[in-house]
Order: sequence, then structure tokens, then C-alpha cells
Amino acid sequence: MDGVAKQIRWSRFLDRKSGRGIIVPIDHGLTIGPVEGLDSAEQVARWIGHPGITGVIAHKGMVERLGRLGLLRGKGIMVHLNGMMSLSAEPDRKERLTSVEAALRLGADAVSLQLNFDGKNDAHNLTELGELVDEARHYGMPVLTMLYDKVVCDTEELSMRRQRHLVRACVELGTDALKLAAPASHAQIPTILRGVHEHTAMFFAGGVVRSEEEILAMAREVVLHGGTGLCVGRNIFQREDVNAMLSRLQKIVMAEGLRWGLAAGDNDYEEAAQ
Repeated sequence: MDGVAKQIRWSRFLDRKSGRGIIVPIDHGLTIGPVEGLDSAEQVARWIGHPGITGVIAHKGMVERLGRLGLLRGKGIMVHLNGMMSLSAEPDRKERLTSVEAALRLGADAVSLQLNFDGKNDAHNLTELGELVDEARHYGMPVLTMLYDKVVCDTEELSMRRQRHLVRACVELGTDALKLAAPASHAQIPTILRGVHEHTAMFFAGGVVRSEEEILAMAREVVLHGGTGLCVGRNIFQREDVNAMLSRLQKIVMAEGLRWGLAAGDNDYEEAAQ
């Protein structure tokens, strides 16, 4: 990540000791409307202060409201810049809704952009990202790209080939970090990370609500293979005991030496993952 300003801002999303992070996106409301777990600031206040959360992603209006209530202190703040309602005829065509400068005025440490590739909007998506990276570099702001491939593939091999191509395109255009959908199989995680995680922060999303065991298992695989961490929303804030889930994830994602311990068969890994 180039530039001292960008490096300082990005460091706020990472645990100091492990260099990894758990970022919680709460930008769902613009897309799908009222969301269980995010109905009120009071609900959010019950868990957002958990020390396992290193960063939060939200649209500008929620950043302003939560910030005014003092609920974002000590967290990396990322303003999400684009979006589209699920009510739209083209819900996968995400449009820019605010600017990097506006995010800075809100106290943001980084900005994010969601790109849903549906096979028809490639040019729009690449132009959006290219222009945003240039704008953000001017201000020393890190950019996270939420990357989702909406094209249905006949084979797992073709799906993985598309995923790696889309990841490479985002890297070529200068994104600093990526948020990727959880793969169908955890065995795909090393392939997705290969050749990218050394220079680009890579987070995995949870998607639809899964069992706690599934999310914890994914977290272990991400850490084992050099991923930066998780960017998980509903699989955190829609749990019956949000703070307990966060504590379990924190032990896995933030544990120092976790990758190397598992690779060497060290029992400390299993203890950290409990």
C-alpha cells in the first residue's frame, strides 16, 4: 500500500499484533431495506464496541448518525460510495452516490465500492473503479473493492477462472483491498489468494447467514492461507449472541502465529481456535 497517509489510515482497520482484521459492513439497508439486527442505533450499540471489530463500513448517512452518538470511536471508518436498491430494474448496476472528499469530511479512514459483475456491466464497473482509485489516491485514501461475480457458470473450474480474472482486473486498476464472497468450498481459498495476498489485503464475506461453525471454519482457512481477515455483516449482527460470536472470531483471526502453528501441527492453534 503506497503512501504514508494511506498506510496510516489503513492501519486503523487491522489488529496491531496480528496485522489482521474483522470489518463489519452495515450498508445493507440501502440495498434491501430494513434489516434484522440493524433496526436501530440501540441495537447496533449493543455490539459495535466489541474489541474484535477493527472496522465498520456504512453509507454516509449512517456514519454521520452513529458517529454523532459516539459509537464509532476506536474503529476504522469506511464510507461506502456506491449502491443501488434491490427494487431497481438493474440492481447489480451500482451507481456512485457520494465522493471521497465527502467521506473525508465525515472522518472516514477509507472508502469502499461494490462491483457486481453480471456479464453486461463490465465496462461500467471497471470505469467506476478506475476513476475512484485515481480520486482516492489524490487524498491518500485506501480503497476496498467488494467484488461479486453474478454470472452463473457450468463448472467450478470456469467459476474460479472468472473469479481470478476479476480479482486481477481490480488489482490492475489499483484497489488496495478486496472483499470476496465466501467460496463454495473452503478448498478454493488458497487458489483465490494465490499471487494476490502478498500485496493486496484480502477479506472474505459471510453472505447469507450460515451456522457459526461454518463461519469459524472459514475464518481458520482464511488465516491459515494468508488472508487479511473477514468482512462479515449478517453472520455477526444477526446472531442471537453477537458478542459471543465476535469473541470466538477474534480468537481465530487475531491469534498471532496461527497460520504457522497449524502448518506445523502445533496444538496452540487448536487452543486459539476454541
